[in-house]
Amino acid sequence: MFKLTSRKALILTVFVLIAPFVLIATYSFFYIKVGMENNFNETMFRFTKNTAYASIETPVRKINAKLNAMAGMISKEDISQYISPDHSELNSLLPSLIISNEMFSSVLLSDSQDRYRVYPHKEYQGFKPSERPWFPTDGVKNTIYYSDPYVGISKSPITNKHVLDVTVSMNLFDRKSDFVGNIALDLDLDALSNILKGLTIPYNGRFKVAAMDGSIIMYANTKEIFVQKIPESWLKEIKETSGSFNDNDNKQIVFYQAYQNPDWVALSTVSYENYNKLLNNAYLALTYIILGCLICYLIVAIIIRVYFKQWVDVLYLSVNENISNETPRNLENLCKGIAKKNETLKEAVEAATTDPLTKIGSRRKFEQDVLNLFNSRVPFHLAMIDLDNFKKINDTWGHQTGDCVLQNVSKAGVERFGGKHDIYRFGGEELVALIYDLPFNECYELIDSWRYTVTKRKWREQGMLVSFSCGIASSVECSSIDELVATADKLLYQAKESGKNCIYPPIS
Repeated sequence: MFKLTSRKALILTVFVLIAPFVLIATYSFFYIKVGMENNFNETMFRFTKNTAYASIETPVRKINAKLNAMAGMISKEDISQYISPDHSELNSLLPSLIISNEMFSSVLLSDSQDRYRVYPHKEYQGFKPSERPWFPTDGVKNTIYYSDPYVGISKSPITNKHVLDVTVSMNLFDRKSDFVGNIALDLDLDALSNILKGLTIPYNGRFKVAAMDGSIIMYANTKEIFVQKIPESWLKEIKETSGSFNDNDNKQIVFYQAYQNPDWVALSTVSYENYNKLLNNAYLALTYIILGCLICYLIVAIIIRVYFKQWVDVLYLSVNENISNETPRNLENLCKGIAKKNETLKEAVEAATTDPLTKIGSRRKFEQDVLNLFNSRVPFHLAMIDLDNFKKINDTWGHQTGDCVLQNVSKAGVERFGGKHDIYRFGGEELVALIYDLPFNECYELIDSWRYTVTKRKWREQGMLVSFSCGIASSVECSSIDELVATADKLLYQAKESGKNCIYPPIS
């Protein structure tokens, strides 16, 4: 059998105190993890989308608007005049287009015969616009085409090597929808990347724009344009308009926003190191809080142990009267002492509220119960009962027989009441009964059945007859307990005067 010692009680107390804290700490750990992950993902998705809008969607919209406006104004005759060296006043169109738009590095206007003019002015040997990678071959009207990165004709003045270009072009048609030429604009990717310079990226991340061949075409560090490429595995992961994935090889988390025409993708990356640092900072704060709380719990546990031992000692001394130095003052012996005191108290209460002879309620118990009934305003009946000729029974057959009669009459009443009503010894041969929730007629019949049982009982003593008289008073008709008892006593007296062995008032 489990015995609760002082040490076990202390351990149990500390466990009960610390268990909710452990649960809260565990919940907080996972809540922080999930919350930080959700906040991280939401922040990076929002940043990627907004930055992609500013660096891709907005410039592309402006470029498209510019090309559409030019396509609506240029006719076949205009193209012939623009590319002709004889109309110098018209040839200012191409330079103005470059000068007024930093997004373009050069512009080329060609007719249907592959005659062309380039600004800044250049002449290329054997150059045919229709054979360039950026030239739309499908011949669809009002379609703007963005090329993939390709090797251009121009060479770098530093390396003297052909550089990569990205060109946006549009075929031109007359009012009869006949093809009349093409306009092509080389994009100045360095200028387009200006918006990324000084950009604060969450979680010390990186942002770049790449073509679908993997080439970096926009980056804050413009020296990396066309020099760096995104991993081929990233291109395989880009299957939706937007999303994210983990690159375990490069230890990066990648968020993307993909586009079509141009086939570009905006990429935001955060290293595993920075991501873990984000979580670790939150966990570190939680760890400090947990350690602080545990220290507080430890201090409280020590204080509780000291005061608990003192409390047990004081309580032990107050409970146990016979103190033995050999008996340990622990919780087990304290509980035994309390149990013993409780048993003694129960015996004292029972002795005060139970008549020792008849085992029914004592007069003190009656006074408590009738007072409670009056205070609660619950209607009830009080039956005052007196054994007839009881003095004669005592004188003839002795007090022991009289006691036996009292016991049997009380027992008969208890059995008749069935635990629904209460009987008390009022004094000597007088009994009182409290009848609840019954009208007078039923109350009368209940007492009368008790009286009948007593009168019909056969006693061992020859010639001994036992009966009782009773007066019944209603609490509804009395304003106080004294009036109620006096009324019942008066009715009992009338029953005695009427020949005994009867109940007053009689049923009308």
